[in-house]
Amino acid sequence: MTRTIFQKITSSLWVLISFIPLFNGLGFVYIGNKYGNANWFAEGILYEIPWLLGLMSMSNFGVATVFFIIASLASYVSIIRSIMVDFKLQKQLNHSNVIDKSFEEKINDVVDSLWVMISFIPILNGVGLIYKGKTTPNKSWFTEGLVYELPWILGFITWGIQPVRSIAFEVALIFYFASIIRSVMVASEPKPIYGNRVEIPEEAEFKVKSKETKEENKSEKESVGVKIEEGTIPAFQFYRKQFKELEDLYPQKEKNALELIEKRFAPPQLTYTRFKGVVDDSHETFYSQLNAGYKILDLSTEYSTKVEDELKNKVIVLNSIIKGLDKLSAELVLNISQIDTESDDDIKYLFDEFKRATRSVSAYE
Repeated sequence: MTRTIFQKITSSLWVLISFIPLFNGLGFVYIGNKYGNANWFAEGILYEIPWLLGLMSMSNFGVATVFFIIASLASYVSIIRSIMVDFKLQKQLNHSNVIDKSFEEKINDVVDSLWVMISFIPILNGVGLIYKGKTTPNKSWFTEGLVYELPWILGFITWGIQPVRSIAFEVALIFYFASIIRSVMVASEPKPIYGNRVEIPEEAEFKVKSKETKEENKSEKESVGVKIEEGTIPAFQFYRKQFKELEDLYPQKEKNALELIEKRFAPPQLTYTRFKGVVDDSHETFYSQLNAGYKILDLSTEYSTKVEDELKNKVIVLNSIIKGLDKLSAELVLNISQIDTESDDDIKYLFDEFKRATRSVSAYE
């Protein structure tokens, strides 16, 4: 994929975070979470630990000084490493088939992520997640934000009880760093595959077919609220048919992918285990979504646009998982045929991309 200079620059801006003392590891946390790379994520956490330990041992000047020296040295390392990692990342993105976002979409993402700045404010560092949990379907973020605020509240309530206050503020300091890391993770969390359905080609097709289904059932308005033999109201018969077709199709796609993985990375290689795990995750996600779709059909007793939107989402997600397996299988075939000359970088990135997309579905369940 040909990428513009602007796209390359905007995807490299995370490197600048490495130049900020105290928070120099957050850039790695961001890209590690965004691109599903556990090594980058763990590396970012390691850069933050010396700063945290230094702040927690401020009462002992000598120990705190040692930790701050280590943190300062690690910050220089993080700058060098961020440049190295970004070089590798840009190379992967250049070979990726992922369509980059437009300038307007990137601006909207930045605006939508401004709440993260609240997490950098001591005492109020949990408020950002409280806001995010309040304005999105994921209510667990609301609870998590409250947890980050509790040590501060306890510390101020017990101000006159020195031992309790000290422990509360030490916990609050740990939670302060944790809340920042978690806010970055939440903000960089991949959107669901169906997050913006107007951009998915299948959406137009579903709208047409759904419209045809409704027109076919106009003459059956009196029976729309009545269950038929399959347990689905007539207006939603199209979706049951789609679920059944996808349910029949998935096992063969999964089998093909697993056979190619075994042929390319014979067990017990770690790479085989890792890639098989990605396909296993997709298996769990696929059938979780499929069963949820069937359950919606079984429980629906009358037509609802909200229910139909969710059924559309389910079909799009299931299609996306199958297409992801097709893409993996095609890349594996090419990789096997050119095993002497082909690098594993592209196929590894493709698996990471598929894993990230599958994970995003589970995250929004």
